[in-house]
Parts: sequence; structure tokens; C-alpha cells
Amino acid sequence: MELKQINRTQVLVPSMLASMISISTGVYAQQSAETNPPPDVSELETISVTAQKRVENVQEVPITISAISANGIRDNDIGNITEVSAYIPNVEMDATSPFAGSSSVLSAFIRGIGQNDFAFNLEPGVGLYIDGVYYARTLGAVADTLNLERIEVLKGPQGTLFGRNSIGGALSIVTSNPSETFGFKAEATTGSFNRQDVRISADLPLSDDLLTQVSFSSKRRDGYQQRVRFPGSENFVNDIGKFNTVKNQTSNGDKAGQENSINGRFKALYTPSDDVSITFSADFTETDETAAPSSLVAVNTEASLASLYNTCISLDVATLDSIGLAAACGARGTVGTSFAGANADDNPNNNRLPIDDRYITGDPDLSYAAGSNFSELSAWGSSLTVDWELENDMAIKSISAYRELESSFGVDNSGGPFIMVDTSFFMEQEQFSQELQLTGTSLEERLDWVTGLYYFTEEGSLLDTPIFAGGLVQVYGPNDLKNDAIAAFAHMNYKISSKWGATFGIRYTKEDKEFEGQQKELNMFGIKVGFPSALYPDQSDLTRVYPVGKNTLSFSDTSIHLGAQYHIADDVMTYASYSQGFKSGGWTSRLTLPEPNNTPPTFEPEEADSYELGIKSRFWGGSAQVNAALFYTTYENIQVTVNRGLSPFFENAAEGEISGAEVEGQFLLSENLYLNTSAGYIDAKYTDLKEGALLDLDDKFVNTPEYSASAGFRYHIPQNAGSEWVLLGDWAYRSETANISENTPGTNQPAYHMFNASVKYLSADGDWEVALRGENLTDKRVIVTGFQNIDVGTTQVVYNAPRMWSLSLGLRY
Repeated sequence: MELKQINRTQVLVPSMLASMISISTGVYAQQSAETNPPPDVSELETISVTAQKRVENVQEVPITISAISANGIRDNDIGNITEVSAYIPNVEMDATSPFAGSSSVLSAFIRGIGQNDFAFNLEPGVGLYIDGVYYARTLGAVADTLNLERIEVLKGPQGTLFGRNSIGGALSIVTSNPSETFGFKAEATTGSFNRQDVRISADLPLSDDLLTQVSFSSKRRDGYQQRVRFPGSENFVNDIGKFNTVKNQTSNGDKAGQENSINGRFKALYTPSDDVSITFSADFTETDETAAPSSLVAVNTEASLASLYNTCISLDVATLDSIGLAAACGARGTVGTSFAGANADDNPNNNRLPIDDRYITGDPDLSYAAGSNFSELSAWGSSLTVDWELENDMAIKSISAYRELESSFGVDNSGGPFIMVDTSFFMEQEQFSQELQLTGTSLEERLDWVTGLYYFTEEGSLLDTPIFAGGLVQVYGPNDLKNDAIAAFAHMNYKISSKWGATFGIRYTKEDKEFEGQQKELNMFGIKVGFPSALYPDQSDLTRVYPVGKNTLSFSDTSIHLGAQYHIADDVMTYASYSQGFKSGGWTSRLTLPEPNNTPPTFEPEEADSYELGIKSRFWGGSAQVNAALFYTTYENIQVTVNRGLSPFFENAAEGEISGAEVEGQFLLSENLYLNTSAGYIDAKYTDLKEGALLDLDDKFVNTPEYSASAGFRYHIPQNAGSEWVLLGDWAYRSETANISENTPGTNQPAYHMFNASVKYLSADGDWEVALRGENLTDKRVIVTGFQNIDVGTTQVVYNAPRMWSLSLGLRY
């Protein structure tokens, strides 16, 4: 059966592309024959991109790229990078991760490939680049859209030009450059949940050859999930605040889902000569908000730790001793007190609430959680970019960058008035990168080429401090990591004739990793329930479960890109490509018991080989644009996060195949009416499972809906005095989507439709505007992410925000 399905796909893909090419060719033929193109329509906005390390019209680049300009970002009120995925087919991005609580984690997937875990020892599957600088951690990568020129979403493996960990694709963000004239922009927004946003940007030219720009934004919004006291919980024993954790399980406020951040950027452009330009940029982000709103949706009281906990609080010491559970229920790690016999003189039931389903509220905006509820991030960085135009149509570019981040975050994942599953973390990281590019044009301008060298280094640490089942298990996991990588690359576009072109790219990468895991289980629960103490890695410290010593890994990879393009007409290009990519391997760090032979568990790099056929077309005098692509990817050594008891384990679980299609269209139907549409289809499936994998062949890939679609319009209503009203609306659809690898029931995101709309008034001279916007107009609540802890028996999810409104006033000078 599977072989027949593969054969049908291989037959279907070329036939679908042939149909699309014939449709576009027909449209172009009609345009050439001047048969009824829309009258009196201006052209669509032309967007230039740097996907191939040079400035090019996006329609001339033989790569599937979805580009959103500054106008599109402003019109759709896009506040951070994750929000663009609603408008792009086969792209899914969230701002949080299972069991993390932080809203600063970029969980990005393109065409079924990505990463939804934040741990330092794991790599992203979609590379994020801001002004050419790579952001290595998914934590802190939810980039604000402060004063951007455009966002480029490159689909498919980008192993040659963008390198490792861009196996699914790349997000390239380009910030605005300083202007030659003084300018000032400001915007203030108020709205639902006491929203208070401010954005300010000023262009300050200091001289003809030194231009500067300052940008700042502040975002404030109350949380939309209310935390309330469970009725009568004050009458029961509660150990919150007594454990050795990042922030001692303190609850930061009585609401979750808050937004509270500031962002700033300074940019200077110095041009000492016509041939040299130097750009310096510095930015910072500060976030201090409550955790993402976690909701308890299921409890399995027969799970091992839930059952043991309930037994411990229900029986007296003598009975527990008679059934061999006195030690397991005894004095707990850093807390010191015992479940067994606590307050036994006056309360034989131990005066504690049990683990069961009474804490399920059934309301995504209401929780009984009383534990961790914080998300803090401090990040900053600077870069220096030097562009030097040489003779003979060549140029050198140097990009030097340094970045630091520090973040602590935690969330009560159980939704109860005492600790069932409480996870908190602290991460710090610093990185430095240096890239050198040499670009040129040769062979009478028929060959465009770029070659370069890249160096990257980072180091830092991650501290894990989860608590399970009232402290039966208490994890304290400091981890130290260091990564180094070097690469050399070349990419060439050759014009064979006026219609035919060919592309070739290659990149070699070598990386070295160093890791020391020091994870402990402070309650020594394993020993208490009979795990042999002789198997623990450090006999002088039986709380330690991770093998002693530093560990090293080295990986190397050579990725290539091959392509051919054919111009059916000046504004219609078809292309075919083959590209490779890989995502680095590493170690699993989350252990609660020693590993066999005290060997750190590792996982190998992912690899992808992708084939693509596409078409890019403009017609009707530039007032219409339709781009489409078909793709097929073989996906090897798929890395997944699976729940092995208490510990989320990262491992190579499967091989897979991904095939699909997507189409995007933009249309100026009149001088005043603009329409955009998109549709995507993905068939992502596992073809083989590794031994011991906790997956089924029919499980859905994470963050990979089979169908995605969107549509939007912008309608201008001119006024007599030169001002105008602008009406905007957009719709997005996603079919059912898995949020975790095991596809646990109750954690999948159901199919949904989402609607937004806004109305703007623009002044005649364009120096001010007012906008009223409504988001999620139908108040649709869907699951954004989820997690099941098998041993504790709890399943929790995070829902999207409810319907919200906002009112903005913008000023320009």
C-alpha cells in the first residue's frame, strides 16, 4: 500500500506542475495578445530580496520565497515574526514550546521540518537571520517587527547559502536603513486587556556620509487567563516555594498570558567613499511577563507517580511500611518533610489534596494553578557590516556580530493548587560570528557568483529545575555547552541564454561540540524505589544521574544545490531544483535515572534531500502575480522529542517523506482594491521507525497541517480632501495539526478558520493615521501547543488568545 502511495505522488507532482505551467503560459499568452487586461491598474509592489547574497527582484530568484514588505507588516499589524505564518502556506510558527511557559521561544516549521523545543543542546530546524546575523537559539528568537524593511521566508533546505540548521528553510529579516533626510514616526496603541503599545523611530542624518537611526518599542498587555484559588485549598498542606528551583515556584501575578517587553535598536550608516559603506547596529530586548497560559485538560490517576502520590497521602506510616512504600513516601530532598505520617495525629489522610481531574476547569481562561508563572528575557547584540565595491564587478562584504541572552522562565503545567508538574529553567548564552563574502559578475555578465567563509562560536548554560508529584521527583540539572563551526561556500547563477539559466551551490561545514551534563534528582527517588545505587555515576553524590565528565562530538557535512530555470516570458519563470540540508546532532540532557553503562544518550544529525518544481509569474501589466511550487523531500534521522516517563527525550526516531504543493497570488483588481490568496498542501509521513521509537507510522508530523490557506483584501475609499479610508480583512485556515510527536489525544490543534479585520483613516498629507482592528473576530479558541507527562498522568495545553480589539494612532514627520 505504501509503495502505491509513493508512486501516485511521484506521478501526481509532475502532472500538477504541468497543469500550473500551462495555466500561467495561457495567461501570459492572453496578456501578450492584449486580450482584456484589467484597465487603469497600477503595478504591484516590487520586493527586492537578498536570498542569494545579492539584491534581486524576488520574482527573479529561482527559490520559493514569500516576502512581506514594510507596508504588509504595518497593514496586518504584525507584531512579531511568528505572526507572518498566518499569511504563508506550509509555514507554521508559534511563540512558545511544550512545557516551557516562555513566550519568547520560536517554534518554526517550514514544509514539515523545524524544532519546537528550546533546550540549549538542541538546534533549530529553520534558521533565523537578522541583517545577515544568525540567531543560534530558538529562545529569544521571537523577533519584534520594529522598523523592518521586509521579512523573507525561504522554503526548503538552505544548506548552501545559509548552512547548518536551516534544513527546513530560513527566515531572513532585514531592518530599515537610516534615511538621508530627517524623519520621525510614532505610533501608540490601546486595546483589549489594557493593551498599551508605543513605537518610535527617528532618522537622524549627522552629515552627508554619516546617517543614524534610533528605534524603540514598548508592549504592555494584561494576561487573559485568570488564576483563581481552588475552593478550600487553603485548608490543605502545600509545599510551593520549598524546592530548589530557578525562582522557587513563586507565582508572578494572578494572570497568565501577559505581554510586557521593550525593544530598541540603533543603526548607523557611514559611507567614507563611493565604494565603501560601513553599517553598525546595536539592539536590545527586555521581557518581564507572566508565563504562557497553561490549561489542564486530562488526568490519568493510574499513572505511576500519580498513583504513588495518592497512596502516600492516603495511608499512615505503618501501612506504607507494610507494603514497602515508607521510603518512597518519606522525607523529600530539599523539602525535608515526609508525605507519610505528616500531621498524622490529627489527620490520618495527611491533609493533602490528591492528583485527579477536579482541577480541570474546562475554560481556557481559568486555571487553579498556583505554581511558577514567569517569563523573563534580557538579550542584546551588535554587528558591524562592511561593504566594499572592488574593480572588475566584484565586492567584499564582512559581517561581524556578537550577541548575549539571559532568560528565566517557568510554568505550572498541572493547573492545580499544589505542585503536580512544575517546570522552570534558566538559560544564558553568548555567541560570535564572522562571515566574509566575495561576490562578482563574470563571463560578460553571464555568471553571477558568491563565495565565502563563515565562523561561529557560542557557549552558555541551561539549568532545568522541574518538580513532579509534590516533590517525589525533584530535578536539578545544570548543563554547560560550547559549540564551534566553520564553513566555506560558493553559489553561482549562470545565464546559458536569454531564457535558460543554471544554478550551482556547495557548502562544507565542520562543527565541534562540547557538553557537560550535571543533572541531579534531589529526592533520590530511583534509589528509594529499588534502582541499584551502584549504577549511579557518582558514588560520592547519589543525587547525580548524568554521567560524569565532559563530552565531545564532531560533525561535518557537504551540502549542494543544483537548479535550472527557464523564462517562458519576461515575467514568467519556471525552475527546478535539488537541494540538501542538515541539522546538527547532540546529546539528550534530561535524565531522571542513570543511563545504561553511564553513557550519555546522543542523537545524530538530520538530513534532507529536496526536489522542487516551481513557477513565478506576473501578468496583466504587473497588476497580478501568481507563484506556485511542488516539492518532494526525503527526510532522514528525524529528531523528535518523546516523553519517556518523566523525561522529554530527544532522539532519532524515524525516516520520512514529505511531498506537497503551494500557490500564492496577489492581485490589484482596481486602483483601490488589492487581494492576496494562498493555499498549501503537505503529505508528511514516516516511512520507517527506529527500534524503540515511541511513534506510530501513521502519526502526524509536529506543526504540519495537511492543508493551509489564507486570503486578504485591502480596499481604499478616497475622500474629497485627499484623505482616505482603508478597509482590511483577512482569513486563515489550518487543518488538524499535531502539537507533540506522539499525537497524544487532546493535544492536537483542531481544524480552524480565523478572521481579522481593520479600518484605517489616512490624512491627506500622510502625516497621521488612525486604525481600529479586531483580531480573532469569531473568538475561536484553538490549542497552540501541548504536553503529556506519562508518569504523573497530566496533559496540559496552551490556547490562543481570545477575541481582541485595538485602536492605534500613528504620526509621521
